[in-house]
Amino acid sequence: MHTYKKGYRAEKELIKLLSSLDFAVLRAPKSGTDTIDVIACKRGNIFAFECKSWASTVRVSERQLNSLLEFSEKAGAIPLIAMKKEQQGWKFLKAEDLGENKGTASDKLIEEKGFGIEFFDNY
Repeated sequence: MHTYKKGYRAEKELIKLLSSLDFAVLRAPKSGTDTIDVIACKRGNIFAFECKSWASTVRVSERQLNSLLEFSEKAGAIPLIAMKKEQQGWKFLKAEDLGENKGTASDKLIEEKGFGIEFFDNY
């Protein structure tokens, strides 16, 4: 599947999932450029997401990571990397964890520091 279509499909799936948890969710137009992919808000809590559909290793470019961090700083949002692995569901990492690893999230890093969708039940 073409990378753009795969990413778009993952973003739409994340929007649907977060909406089902009563978040107000918005997909940013032209995601993949200098914007974030998805914004989710609930009761004053704001999350900014860079979405990736992953097979083995997740890579976020320095430009994407910087855009996510800059937007989040201005908005007071929590910057997260949302990763969808086929048949395994969603995993999330704090952007800072990925930044410390030069934009690369191995399966080991995701296992050690990643968390699932249940994290958002607290909001």
